[in-house]
Amino acid sequence: HNNTLARSLWLAYGCRLPYKKSIVRLIKGKEVPFDLRFGFLPVLLPGYDTPLNMIVVKGFGTKPMMLLTTLPIESKEKDIWFVIQAYIKRWCIEETIRFIKQTYDLENVRLLKYTRLQNMMALLLAVFYFISVILDQSQKLTIMAGYIIKSAKRVFGVPDFKFYALGDGLYNIFSRHPGKPKAYKQRKESQLTFGFT
Repeated sequence: HNNTLARSLWLAYGCRLPYKKSIVRLIKGKEVPFDLRFGFLPVLLPGYDTPLNMIVVKGFGTKPMMLLTTLPIESKEKDIWFVIQAYIKRWCIEETIRFIKQTYDLENVRLLKYTRLQNMMALLLAVFYFISVILDQSQKLTIMAGYIIKSAKRVFGVPDFKFYALGDGLYNIFSRHPGKPKAYKQRKESQLTFGFT
């Protein structure tokens, strides 16, 4: 920064943070406000000529959050906030992928053909779409989601990312009332074949 070699954390602590935003997160069913302050510094990485911007955010934890971007920052507050929101959204996507892998034991699925794996992923994404979008569309479905979460029998309450509890609840409900899917064709093989190919 300014043709001087420095540690990123030192730069973050010395960065001016002229912009403020307040966000609200649900933690244990209660709205908790976070007051964020943020700013940026133009920087370069040693050995590279690409101009970079280091965005510094304070308010999430004890240490400032530092984000490095090649995006130009022209309308300062608006451009900085865009990068911060994109980073937060990225973590939501990571959490969603982790949820799908853990709840539906995706990495333990044994399918012998790529088409079958595609079919399984289509079904899995349809299930996730149902619990993340459809269940929040009307009051009746929201009440039903509440019953599903209740049937998950969580000892320590429902976390912010409620889809784990919904997945556990659906598992408990369907394990008490087992059945077979009716809309499928049975081939000579033992695999179920759906019409997604």
